[in-house]
Amino acid sequence: MSDASPAQRQPLTITSDQRLSRPRSFNTTIMLLVVVGIASLIIAEQVATGWLALGERANISRRDINPIEITVIIGTALWGLIALRTAFGFFRHPGVPSMRDFFAGNDGHIAPGVLLTMTLLTVIGVISLVIGEQVITGWVALGERTNIPRSHLNSVEWLVIVTTLVWGFLNLRTTWMLYRRNWRGWSWAQWILLLTALIGGTVLMSGIFNVHEVLPDNGSFLDNLPGVQELTAPGFLMFLSAIAVYRFLTIHVDLTAGQSVRNTLAKSPGAGAIIGFAAIIVGFSLASPLFLEPSAFANILSTNITNGIVAIGITVLMISGEFDLSVGSIYGASALIFILSMTDGILGLPPQPAPIAVIFALVFAGFLGFVNGMILIRTGIPSFIVTLGTLLAYRAIPLVIIPDGRIIRYADYRLPEPFIYIDRWLLLAGLVAFAAILVVMALRVIPDLWRRFKSRIAHYQEDTAAFRDLFVVMLVVRLVVTVIAIVGIVYIVLTGIADLLPQTGTLVEVSYFNVANGRIESLPFIGTIPLNVNLRTGVLWWLILVVVFQFILSQTPYGNYTFAVGGNAGAARAQGISVNRIKVMNFMLSGIVAGLAGISFVSRVGSVNANLGDGLELEVIAASVIGGTLLTGGYGSIFGALLGVLIFGMLRTGLVLVGMDARVFFGVIGVIIIVAVVINTAVRQIRT
Repeated sequence: MSDASPAQRQPLTITSDQRLSRPRSFNTTIMLLVVVGIASLIIAEQVATGWLALGERANISRRDINPIEITVIIGTALWGLIALRTAFGFFRHPGVPSMRDFFAGNDGHIAPGVLLTMTLLTVIGVISLVIGEQVITGWVALGERTNIPRSHLNSVEWLVIVTTLVWGFLNLRTTWMLYRRNWRGWSWAQWILLLTALIGGTVLMSGIFNVHEVLPDNGSFLDNLPGVQELTAPGFLMFLSAIAVYRFLTIHVDLTAGQSVRNTLAKSPGAGAIIGFAAIIVGFSLASPLFLEPSAFANILSTNITNGIVAIGITVLMISGEFDLSVGSIYGASALIFILSMTDGILGLPPQPAPIAVIFALVFAGFLGFVNGMILIRTGIPSFIVTLGTLLAYRAIPLVIIPDGRIIRYADYRLPEPFIYIDRWLLLAGLVAFAAILVVMALRVIPDLWRRFKSRIAHYQEDTAAFRDLFVVMLVVRLVVTVIAIVGIVYIVLTGIADLLPQTGTLVEVSYFNVANGRIESLPFIGTIPLNVNLRTGVLWWLILVVVFQFILSQTPYGNYTFAVGGNAGAARAQGISVNRIKVMNFMLSGIVAGLAGISFVSRVGSVNANLGDGLELEVIAASVIGGTLLTGGYGSIFGALLGVLIFGMLRTGLVLVGMDARVFFGVIGVIIIVAVVINTAVRQIRT
């Protein structure tokens, strides 16, 4: 009945004999099981009596129970009885039954804790498969289904079908592995229950967000208890059940699934952002099917272009141990210089073409950043005070130039749209060079990933690591994603080359505003983008800047110097690094990047007002902190800042979609900042 030899049945080290004394924390597990058992029986009773309706219930009486409700009644009742029975058995026996006893035994006896685990996995697996079947057959409708037949499934329904079927199969497969005493089922059960707890917690939070929809105005949850139960009970039961069983599986285990995740996240500065990003996506997608619609996602990206670009410079500066409160003012002033250069002209010069106006704006932004850096190193005043002063000083520039709250609009000057002219052969040469670089990168990255995958498969049977299956899956996913990304980008570049070759003439005329931040009308592999999907070219420039600056920080000496200066300026100076030069250059970089964001904004809306950028500095600093960058310097990443900005955008959109008051946005952001900092600090302590 066993699938592994006795020598192999040691996936996790347990620091005791076969029978272990009950730790104090195990009493919490018993209490959780009691709560889970009682809650499960209550839910089964509520579904059976019709007070808690599941699935399609329109014009259907309470006594007519559908397949989903029958499955839930049987599953939750069975699970509740087993949970209470297991809690009673744990309470009566002073020793905690060891998982090693189960895997080492050949008597066919299944310990209560193992039976508890197998039951939960089976219940989750069956319910998942039933949900997938119900969506396939059209009995559970998701997304917009008005005047749409059941046989026509939308993208949300296909995603749910694939996810639930795969999830159900994994749960049942793990149950079978435990039944066969294959010790790898132990580690798989940990991962599944940990993820189930995360999903359950997210579903619970999503239900809490939507409770206000089922309550009368100024009413309490007692006014519509069935509606509150329907929103919160599934997530509550899923979360507590998974946590209770997971705690049993990991008693006296040296390396649990949770610790493995935590150790992996400790290698990433944006651990808190990664967790928050995943939780927000799952939570809001469950709360509102519209959250995953292309129009909502495109809006999140397009409305956060400027914040995302500014956050890049702020993150680099914060890694070096300083930060800039004046970036919002630099952003607004640079945007003003850009639009004035194209319309009225500056410094006595006539209106300039767009490329020259870009240079003027970036030089001006870099100069303002240089002033910040020079004041800092010459006076020794903390950057907080320096940039607080320049925030007000730089803000005066647009206030003086744009009196009485007037708005400067490019359209008011009745000038033609700014066009730029690029030599066609030069553009072709650039595209070919870019494609060649991508191919060279692919020839280095893909074979390396393939060799690692082949090595892992070749030694699969000899590998006694508890999480070997997970490592194989991660390698496959990484290999597939890398291949798809590189092939897709090369295809896009080659398509651009193919479009340019048949053209006549030597110069290619393009609208500068469209190139900088215009609407994208079509994409390769996707085709024409609907008008309600507002995806801008600025998103592409933002992502390119993220990749470039992440490469600079992680792969160049300048990036190493930046981390060294922020981590310990004295030690960096002792190693010959010019600390002052690095800080001044990063202040200039922060200013130039803010100028780029201002240019991007003007390219989209074509106007500037005197208050442009007011309050921007707090949002981008908060996004960088959420992304894992420390205010004290020496730690952070550009990808983390990207996630931090996206979290801002997703919260704005998600709160609107679930019908919550937009005024709570900054309150939610404040809580997320604190939670992200706590998580980032915790995983950083593990890393050190």
